[in-house]
Parts: sequence; structure tokens; C-alpha cells
Amino acid sequence: MSIKSTAASVSSGTVPRVFWHLFRICLSFSLLSLDNTILAVASCLAYFRSVASYRRTRRNVRFYPKTVLITGVGAPHALALARAWAAEGHRVVGADVTDLDLPVRSGASMSKALQAFYRIPKDHYISRLLDVIHREKVDVWIPCSPKATSSEDATARQVVESRTSCKCITFDTELAACFSHPDAFRQYVIERGLPGLEYHKVLSRDSVHKILHRSPSKSYQMLRASPSANDKAMRLPKRTTSKTYSSISEIQISKDRPWILQQHYRLGELFADILVVRGQVQAINVRLSDAHSSIWGTSRLDEALAAAIHQLMQNFAAKIGTRLTGHLSVRLMVDEEFDAHSVRHAVYIAGCIPGAKAVERLLQDISCPIAGYLSVFPSDPVDVSSKTTPTLSSSRATSIARFSTAGRFPALLLQFSLLRSGIQILELSKVEFVRLLFWKDPLFSFQDPLPWWWQVHVYQPLREIWVLVKQTREAGL
Repeated sequence: MSIKSTAASVSSGTVPRVFWHLFRICLSFSLLSLDNTILAVASCLAYFRSVASYRRTRRNVRFYPKTVLITGVGAPHALALARAWAAEGHRVVGADVTDLDLPVRSGASMSKALQAFYRIPKDHYISRLLDVIHREKVDVWIPCSPKATSSEDATARQVVESRTSCKCITFDTELAACFSHPDAFRQYVIERGLPGLEYHKVLSRDSVHKILHRSPSKSYQMLRASPSANDKAMRLPKRTTSKTYSSISEIQISKDRPWILQQHYRLGELFADILVVRGQVQAINVRLSDAHSSIWGTSRLDEALAAAIHQLMQNFAAKIGTRLTGHLSVRLMVDEEFDAHSVRHAVYIAGCIPGAKAVERLLQDISCPIAGYLSVFPSDPVDVSSKTTPTLSSSRATSIARFSTAGRFPALLLQFSLLRSGIQILELSKVEFVRLLFWKDPLFSFQDPLPWWWQVHVYQPLREIWVLVKQTREAGL
């Protein structure tokens, strides 16, 4: 009976997945005639605009084009970056880091912004990357692929810069290892005199009292070092000194039973997505951690807080120096500090996300900082950091970003496979239909429409068929 029930559950889970694969394939073919018309009109408009842009670029006698390699170009934000480089007259080479055997190329590979395109297998990432840089004589490499970790990109940078003259917009191995580990990053921040979120492992009640007395205006949360499911955090200090002493006296703390005392933020959590080149912040986007909030960025107080965060990020980059080059998403906590006559906001660095995973929101919410990337060349520096102003991303940008599903099929297919209710099916059907319409697809551009068309009507249907066949074989149907 157990074998039959298992087979029944597998088949019941397979049928909805098969339905959604077939639905997406049929939807793609049903819009083919309409999208062909849109492609033809957009291509004609793009031709005339490209001629005018080419003439303007050639008139600039001081222009020196670079060869730029962008890995992970299949993602919408990476393709937008490639288009921005090409619009400036540079030579752009694109590459996708792949772990599938699908022979067809992605839609981004068909972009007219790319002079060449390569598929780099994940198993031979560094060797193939070096081969592309040698073959195309690349001047600067910008990693945007989420399939490569920051440590892999750092190792690749070490190999590339030791064997070529190519500049890499990614951290070195030491910084990548530090930024990838929360404890190491926290210690790194504190050692450089920057405001880091306090985190203490306490072994006695006396040490807890000393920390509280040293910073009377700060709030803390106290947890067991090895918490159980029923454990709750204790907020310290209490409203009165006697309540604080009474609460701490009830806790059993020793070397065998350590506790964690972590600073608590009372106002909110933000992220600063930054591009740092040679120790200078060249682009910054400040956003709330709550993507659904609609009040951020609408007041002068928000602008003042963003300016303070910008200054903190500049100090952070300056402390590390010219070796700091790459993309970073810094997690920040905003607290309030007070004395007898004043109250002020204080910003603390709580963590970070380094590498290609940090570049997506940065390039979604601001214009591509080409001049900032070019400052990587010390012989021809382009200092725009003094003119850089922080961008405050709003919920409107976040809502548009929800349609950026290119490169995220595994997660999306998992969501489809878990659907059961009719309301959810109708809602996601509407999202899928709207996403295929060109004004909501992040790959679409009037100057470069072919990537959108290829992704919707060639790459995605073939990928759906490939995934459908694979899942059917695994299910034994």
C-alpha cells in the first residue's frame, strides 16, 4: 500500500507541473503573431536611432573605447548594463555562466549591444573565463552572474590580473573571504573604527552589567548561544535599573551556558547597495529592507538619512583604501541615541552581501554608472564620487522588479508546482500573460527588441520542453 500511495502522490504532483509547462508554451505561441509585429516596428525605429547615436559618438575625438566583458548577461540588470556600455560606444562582450545542457542561447545573447557572446560552464568557470579574456583582449571584467560566488570571482580576479592587463570589478580573495563571513566582517568593521552593531558572547552576569553601563542609551537583545525553539529574546535594559538587575539575576550564565548580547535597533533596517572602485563610492542606492513599504523616500528626513549613509559608506571605503573594488550591499541598522537634552539617529553597519548578488538592485534602481566603472583605470582616472548622490529606491521600483523573472525559472517553477487553489492559478496566469507583453518585460527595449522576442518565443519554450521531458523521466511516466 505504501508503494501505491507514493506513486499516487508523485503522479498527482507531476500533473500540475506538466499543465503549467504546457500552458506557458501555448501562451508563447499564441502571442507570436502580435509580438512579430512589435518586433518589426521596434527594429525599424532602432535602426534610425542607432545611426544617429553612432554619428554623435564618432564626433568625440577624445573618446577611447574599452572592451568590456559582462558575465551573467542573461539577467535583465546585466543586459541593461551591457546596453549602457554599448550606448557609450564601447565594445561589449557578454557571457552566461551555465549549468544546463540546453543547446539554445538565451535572449540576452541576441542583443545588438554585444559584439561577442560565450557560454561558460560552471565546472570550468575560471579557465574558460581566462580564455575569453585572452581571446577578446578584454580591458575590464564586470561579474554579474549569481551562479558564481564572490569567492569564485575573487579567485578568478587573482588569476586574470596576474596573467593579463584586464581590470576586474570584484574584490580580492582576502576581502571576499572577510565579507562573506558575518563574524569576520563585524570584526573588520570594528577594527577600523567604524560604527558596527555590537555583538557580545557573555559568560557571566557581571559582563552583562558592564556592557549595559558602558552604553546606557543603547538597547540590546539577549539570547542563549544555543537557543531552542521555545526560547525568546530578552530586551535589555528594562524601564528601571531594579527591573534590569532582577531580570539578569534570574538568568543562569556560565562558561558552560554562554549567552549572546546583541545590540537592538529601534527605528529600522536599511540596505546600501554600492559600487566601490579603488576606494571611492561611485554609485549608491539606499533602500528599506521591507520591499512593500511605500513611505520610504518621500520626506526630507529620508533624504538626510540617505546622505548620512552615503557619508558612512564613503568613510568605510576610504578606511580600506584603493584595494577595495567591487559591488557590495551593506546591511544597516538605524537606532536612536539620546542624552539629557537631545535625541539623534545613529547608523550602524550590521552585515553585507558581496559580489554579483549585490549588483542587481543597484542597477535596477539607478542609471548604469559607466564613468564610475572607468575609474578602475589609474592612468585615466574618472572621479565622480564627489558628485555621487544616493538614490532612494521606492516601492514602485520594487513592484516593477517583480516581473524580472528571467534567470529565475527554478524558483518560479517550484511556486507553480505548489499551487492548489483556483484563485492563485488565475492570479499567476495574469502575471505570466502581462509579463509576456513587451511593456512589462525587463528585457525589452525599443533600441534592442530582439532579446525580448528570442527569450519569449525561442529560449523559454525550448527550456520548458527540456524541463518537462526531464521531470517526466524522473517521475517514471
